[in-house]
This record gives sequence, C-alpha cells and structure tokens, in this order.
Amino acid sequence: MISPEPATLPQWERGVASEQGSRHEQQDRWGIFCAPDQQGLLAVVADGMGGHLDGALGAQIVVDSARHFAQNSLKLLRSDPLTALESLNRQIHDSINRQSETARSTVVMVWLERDRAHWLNIGDSRLYHFRGGRRLMRTRDHSAVQLLMDLGEIEESQMASHPAQNRLYRCLGGPDDPKPDKGHFSIQSGDVLALCSDGVWEYVSESELWEATLASGPVTAADALATQAVQRGGASADNATLILLRGNIGTSTPTQWLQDVSAKFAGLFNRARQ
Repeated sequence: MISPEPATLPQWERGVASEQGSRHEQQDRWGIFCAPDQQGLLAVVADGMGGHLDGALGAQIVVDSARHFAQNSLKLLRSDPLTALESLNRQIHDSINRQSETARSTVVMVWLERDRAHWLNIGDSRLYHFRGGRRLMRTRDHSAVQLLMDLGEIEESQMASHPAQNRLYRCLGGPDDPKPDKGHFSIQSGDVLALCSDGVWEYVSESELWEATLASGPVTAADALATQAVQRGGASADNATLILLRGNIGTSTPTQWLQDVSAKFAGLFNRARQ
C-alpha cells in the first residue's frame, strides 16, 4: 500500500485478474508500480493487438517501460504528470518499433498521487472512475464503434457487440505517431478506478464493476469479474484483464443498501469460481 498521507487522501486497495479466455495466447499485460518513496502509484493495462504476430511483445514492452519509468522519472511525474505520461508513451512507441516491425498494443495508464489522478490512453483499453455509484468518466476508445456512437448512430450499450468493435485507428507501434488522449481528475476516499482491456468491458457492465468492488473489495471482485467475462464470452472470449483500485474508506458499518449489494454479488462470485 502507499504510505499514509493526511487522512483526507486515499490509500489504494488493489485487485488484479487476467484471463486468457478462448484465445491461443495471452496478449494482455498489466502492471502496478509504486514510486521509490511509495508516495505515488502508476497502474497500466496493455492489450497486444491480436492481428499482429508480436502483440504479446508489444504489450510486454508497455509494462516493462512503465516499470522503469516509475522508478527513474519521479521528478517529472511530480512536476508535470501529463507531460511525463506523454513522454513515457512516446518511449514505448519508439521501443516497440525498434524491436519489431509488426508489434502493436493499446495502453491505458493512470498516475495517482495525493488527491489527483492523471491518465493517458491509446486504443480501446479503458479507465473508469466511479464515485457514489456513478460513473464520473471513462476514457474514449480510438475505434470505429466509438466514432459511430459519437455520431449518434449507435447507443453506448451497443458498442461491445458491434461487428466493427475491434477496428482501431490508434495504437502504439507502427508508422503513425502515437496520439493519446490524456487528462486528470480529483480523487477522494471511496472512489473506485477500473482499468481493463476490451475483453472485460465487452461482457461486464459498469454497474457490476462498481457494485462488485464495493461489495467484496478489489481482490475478490477483480478475480470474479474477469472470470465472468470469459465465461460470458464463451468460445469467442478475448483475453480479459482488470485492475480495480479503491480508495480506503475505513471500517464503518455497512448500510442496508451495501448489505443488499453484497448479497446480490455473492451468487456471482460463487458461480465464477465453479
């Protein structure tokens, strides 16, 4: 855990799960890296693009580069976090291209320090931010179906099942310069952040991400939801990787609505382990 700071700042409970699904290879990678002084956290999910022979290599380069950056670029992360993440993004892109002509990857990353979250994404791996049961933000996919949704031609609920869901127009690696989206937001104790590959969000709803984490904590929820994603995907299930981060909310007595949510998801967890 991150070393304690003032009581108003969250300490992040972490849960991670990664399932291969029905694919012949696991091309997802993830990482959670603490700053050397334990006063910051960099979380990353990368999805090697399956249409390319070196997808797993591309995703591994993302995580290896992020690990090194978190340990060696703390001054820049502290002074200008978004510039730091963009610099890391460029380093990853160049490293992929040096090592392979065919490797490609998505990336979603978030740097957490004090009461701020700074994020960057390319592709269709996502970051969600929840508070009090509401989604405050999610990253925008760089995909054909996201464009269709932006134009009002499909609903957000139709994105996961649309035939063009896997058609991306931005990624890491390849001849085009990386063009990430980036931003920042404030964080509070009790917030939940979810970073995931498309193999999760195609089959797991936003309400399940929030409610499962609240009911059973990030560790149990991540394991159950990733398993649930590949079960729902069946013979076509993609790799599914999920990082859940919850601001430490203490040990207050659960209210009745939280007890109801816990009971609801107890069945989901039991089924996922069968």
